Amino acid sequence: KQWYQRRVRGKIIPDTRIDLPKYERITAMKYMNLTGEQMGEQSKGYVVIATMSSMGEEVSARGKIMIFDVMEVVPDPEKPLSGYKFKCLYDKEQKGPVTEIDCILGHIISAIGQKIYVWSFINNDLVGVAFIDTQIYIHSISVIKNFVLYADITKSISLLTFDRECKTLSVISRDFEPCEVYGTEFVVDGPNLGFMVSDSNCNLVIYAYQPESVDSLGGMKLLRKSDINIGAHVNTFLRTGIRIHDGSILGTTPASSLLHPSEKRHVTWFGTLDGGIGSFLPLAEKRYRRLFMLHNKLVTAVAHIGGLNPKKFRTAKMPGRWLMNPHRNILDYQLLTNFLSLSHTERRELAKQIGTTPGQIVDDLMVIQKAMMIF
Repeated sequence: KQWYQRRVRGKIIPDTRIDLPKYERITAMKYMNLTGEQMGEQSKGYVVIATMSSMGEEVSARGKIMIFDVMEVVPDPEKPLSGYKFKCLYDKEQKGPVTEIDCILGHIISAIGQKIYVWSFINNDLVGVAFIDTQIYIHSISVIKNFVLYADITKSISLLTFDRECKTLSVISRDFEPCEVYGTEFVVDGPNLGFMVSDSNCNLVIYAYQPESVDSLGGMKLLRKSDINIGAHVNTFLRTGIRIHDGSILGTTPASSLLHPSEKRHVTWFGTLDGGIGSFLPLAEKRYRRLFMLHNKLVTAVAHIGGLNPKKFRTAKMPGRWLMNPHRNILDYQLLTNFLSLSHTERRELAKQIGTTPGQIVDDLMVIQKAMMIF
């Protein structure tokens, strides 16, 4: 809370404004820890900006990659906040519009036109390391270790791997079905890695890479594992680690049911275009099975607003005729919390039907709530 108040009351540092040309727009901006030959194995933080210029149909679109260093200088006595300034280290035009950037193993990865490039920042210049051809328009890139997940505006997602020693980008797998993707992010569930996608139909879809499955065609195809309808377009994601609590914080929750640090699960936060914020949390198998049975019981056990069916609303929406059944493997936490509003008799009867106790269900809901309390 104190950090949030300091950010709200913050002031703009003078003489740090950067004006761009009239037709140039910023498409991406990130803070990256880059490594180069002049820095050895140590990394240094830079502000990297991607831009594109669109001046009509008669002029080809171009873009820039700009790299800034935040320098500490002697402040002006009359301006106590002027102790920092931007220093432009790199500002050159590229062969096409730069639509997305990210950092991978100390290098810059960027989507330029119909190609993805990996750059190394050496002596205040970008040196090409690897590249790969893509499809139509890349607008989202997510990186974890040496894996790259990128989204095309109409051709769904693809998974790449970057080999720093061989300096190559290789395709591991991709989704064969067309999909208008809004955003992408990785889903970390211990040793398992999933790929979350938001599409134009307000769905959140999770894919998995399972080369041992027959349906994956030897690993060339990403398999659709879970989907849910959010009711709003999701355009941004943020992945954070789970906050671990001890038994004293959770009160009656036994220590054996707490999330262990070795599980290394991450919470995936998402923001919608209508101003909403939500989160996604992977669960252990036993806890998921209990809450899944409770979820199905609550659809008919409690009264819903307007007599609406939450299970139907959360079913993924498909455009036209879609030869695929929905994968209802994501639980609605808002529906699960209705269990707390029931009477003691109703809780006991509902828990008895699924073979558990009301205390166990309350503990499961508390573990989920505590794990997502990170702000």
